[in-house]
Amino acid sequence: MKYCENILAYQRRKTRQVMVGDVGVGGVNPIRVQSMTIADTMDTAATIREIQGLVAVGCEIVRITAPSIREAENLKQIQSGLNAVGIRIPLVADIHFTPNAALIAAEHVDKVRINPGNYADKKRFEQHDYTDAEYALELERLHDRFAPLVQKCQKLGRSMRIGTNHGSLSDRVMNRYGDTAEGMVESALEFVRICQHHSYHDLILSMKSSNPIVAIQAYRLLAARMLELGMDYPFHLGVTEAGDGAEGRIKSAIGIGALLDDGIGDTIRVSLTEDAVAEVPVAFRLVEKYNKRSLNGRSEAVRLSGVAGIVPANPFDYSRRQTLSAKHLSFALGGTEVPRVEMPLSSPTSDIADCVREIKLMLGQNPETALHPLPSGSNAGEVRCDLVHVTVATSEDIRHLNKLGDEMVKQGLNVGLAMNVTNFSSDIPVVARNIDRLVCRVSCRTETSVVATAVGLACLLDKPVEWVVVLEGESGGSAGFEMLDAVLDKILDVCTEFDRWNILFSLQGENCGNALVHQHRYLAGRLDKLGVTLPIVLRFDCDDSDAERLTLDASAQLGSLLCDGIGDSILLHCSLPIREQLQLGYDILQATRLRISKTDYISCPSCGRTLFDLQLTTRRIKSITSHLKGLKIAIMGCIVNGPGEMADADFGYVGAGPGLINLFVGKECVERNIPESDADQRLIALIKKHNKWTETSVV
Repeated sequence: MKYCENILAYQRRKTRQVMVGDVGVGGVNPIRVQSMTIADTMDTAATIREIQGLVAVGCEIVRITAPSIREAENLKQIQSGLNAVGIRIPLVADIHFTPNAALIAAEHVDKVRINPGNYADKKRFEQHDYTDAEYALELERLHDRFAPLVQKCQKLGRSMRIGTNHGSLSDRVMNRYGDTAEGMVESALEFVRICQHHSYHDLILSMKSSNPIVAIQAYRLLAARMLELGMDYPFHLGVTEAGDGAEGRIKSAIGIGALLDDGIGDTIRVSLTEDAVAEVPVAFRLVEKYNKRSLNGRSEAVRLSGVAGIVPANPFDYSRRQTLSAKHLSFALGGTEVPRVEMPLSSPTSDIADCVREIKLMLGQNPETALHPLPSGSNAGEVRCDLVHVTVATSEDIRHLNKLGDEMVKQGLNVGLAMNVTNFSSDIPVVARNIDRLVCRVSCRTETSVVATAVGLACLLDKPVEWVVVLEGESGGSAGFEMLDAVLDKILDVCTEFDRWNILFSLQGENCGNALVHQHRYLAGRLDKLGVTLPIVLRFDCDDSDAERLTLDASAQLGSLLCDGIGDSILLHCSLPIREQLQLGYDILQATRLRISKTDYISCPSCGRTLFDLQLTTRRIKSITSHLKGLKIAIMGCIVNGPGEMADADFGYVGAGPGLINLFVGKECVERNIPESDADQRLIALIKKHNKWTETSVV
């Protein structure tokens, strides 16, 4: 099924315009940014102050939780208070479990968000094999329950978001479709069909999950089904329970950015376990370049040059691209190996001492000694570079490289070295020792003789070759792909002549920033089409001094490719300090579930339903559990997104009431109404009971 206009070029998905108050969503409007209040909805003054803060940072739509009739009625006071201080911003009521509250809320807000998994159903995890007749009766019951809200929104001119959550699919959907992207899509379509039955079309849809890969798959499938059914409703994008800090930003950038790059998405929210105002600048940075493209009317037409299979066979279900394995001295790359993390050496090889200090940092060691790891973070020992790239241009550079290799052996620094050769025009008489890979840059202007020289050197060294294809100029669209074709043909002809296939590829270009995903999709598809399933190194080169924007851009682009199953190693070359670059690489791999190096947290952003300080609690639980590599722990203010989100976690810490906590193992609540003062230790005891606890190592 087709899910976007063109997988090799940016073109925004065409949708109808849906008005949320005075703000248009979809159509030719820019991608909108929204957030949600954290204050208790019954605290009118606090909610208004929070909305004022959101407006000050540019937020365009604000959502407020309405868990009961009482809060729904108080939305009127909040709206009046905003009018009194001269603020007009669209308000959205967030509804779970309470249709009666939705009917009241619709009188006071511009949009109502309902969760199709719990609007008319209770989550019981019951097993039931529905016959078609029984399923039809369930849908009749759903219609009777939901139709009054549809009719009221239609009468009042309100819009609606049908917001599916991966963790709260109804038992009816779960029993027929399973815990799948298909189930998420069908959950939404059940409600869409009821709206269409009443000729109501002011709809926006979302497919949220705490797992970015699941979110990407569900949104893609929804877009494909919309095309099949002739529907054109706008989408709201988000990764729910993304967490805080860099982790929350990385997860959100992967799940949202990958879809934006395919032209999918009309409004977004970045859900962080932080103050709501922190979400808005992050969201604007994510949508910035896409809004510029849309406003400029850019639609990039691309010829496919006869290439088939550019993305995995099923873009709605993750499958890693199958490749040959490139053999290195210290590790293998590709095949079934975990993706590697590589880094360039910035110090000149003539300064051995500086090189050694830099490499120690890359290995998580104290730069002054090889005996002690850095004391920065519980996963410092896990975050280490797999391959260090060293650039050489002359015979003297190679002599220095050999000395560096000897010094590394002497100091016990066990990491591979890649020799980046920049000059094949002169004879290099000195052969490098102790290297793992030869790296050669080529472009469409590179002579075949130079390629042959490089292959000959690789044969002499008996090392794999990484071909860095340098795409010149704009490097996007058909011209860029044709340029890539010409280079590939040249390399593969020489490799065939030498029968030398211990090779891998990467791309580098002057304008890779906007075309990185499309270029790599084309490269992977072209190689597979030619029957040479060779590994690919994903390079991200960026000199942006804005650390957050750099993090978001790297996460969105590298994460998108990794979620497509493309990429066997990543190489970051940016302005971040060494340890931060490495951590970013590992965090991207962790968020895509491809290489686990630390504890994973599923942490909600808080709202008026939350009955404890979620930010403080999240920091506290992290401080006592962050050494538990590979464990997934959910920290949630309440359970509105469903115990199904617990199923993606090993253990859950969930608000049950004022000062009370429920503890989960997977999706099962195993301890109820624990005093908050005892909950941390009870969580530790529960982890120990399931043999998942390890003591922290003392350095």
